[in-house]
Amino acid sequence: MCVSLGALTACGTAESPLSTIEKTSPTDPVTESAGSGLDENVRNEDLDVGELARRAKQSASGLKTVHVVADIVSDGKAMRLDLRVDRGSEDFQGTIQQNDVRLEVRRVGSDMYVKGDERAYRSLVGTVDGELAAKLLAGKWLKGDVNSEKLRGVRSITTVADPGAALKNFPEDGVKLPIETIDDRRMIPLTGPPGSNSGKVYIEAQGGKPYPVLIVSKSSSNSGSISYGDFDIPVKVTVPPAADVIEIPDRTSSSGTPRPGSTA
Repeated sequence: MCVSLGALTACGTAESPLSTIEKTSPTDPVTESAGSGLDENVRNEDLDVGELARRAKQSASGLKTVHVVADIVSDGKAMRLDLRVDRGSEDFQGTIQQNDVRLEVRRVGSDMYVKGDERAYRSLVGTVDGELAAKLLAGKWLKGDVNSEKLRGVRSITTVADPGAALKNFPEDGVKLPIETIDDRRMIPLTGPPGSNSGKVYIEAQGGKPYPVLIVSKSSSNSGSISYGDFDIPVKVTVPPAADVIEIPDRTSSSGTPRPGSTA
């Protein structure tokens, strides 16, 4: 079974902050010293655009855990991701939804787990075995190796767990826009040079570390937002009960339907 979720990171124009995430490799290992050395008494709103972008990238690089929520519409298809990620171990858990198909996802070490209801499995299998697979698998967790090609889409979703991704190649002629209030929080929008239609990256306006907390992008075919929060709150991912797990076969067979009774 191939869970294809490439649309999540493929949306946005070439100039969009969202497209920056597509080009970013999975989150870099987090070190104890990353993000240190910032004077947190500095008012972020007083910094020029270059220094603010630099400090925001440095702050984001030190984050050990993050809660990311992405709402994206690409070519008329809506997708929502809600994920809590440990950026050090790369373990994560959360949900992915595209239209009426909703999946729970977890990663623990080298093991990946995916669970859907009958509707989800019927949609994902998409073969003559679809009805049978949907009934057999509904409510079960499918387990596979993190490097399995059958789970490549799930594996790639952690690329959105880096709040600083959209600032890694921030242009020198980028623009700092007037402060906006969103959900009662004062935020500083950064964008590309005039005329670039490159969306916005929002930085916390108050003192302290200037974390990137929101990315917004709009174009004729794609639009969306990615928000970040719950920084450095521990993420504990639990392994599903063995009785509810079916292992995905490593080799391709005449039927792509995992069978109950496979070892987990």
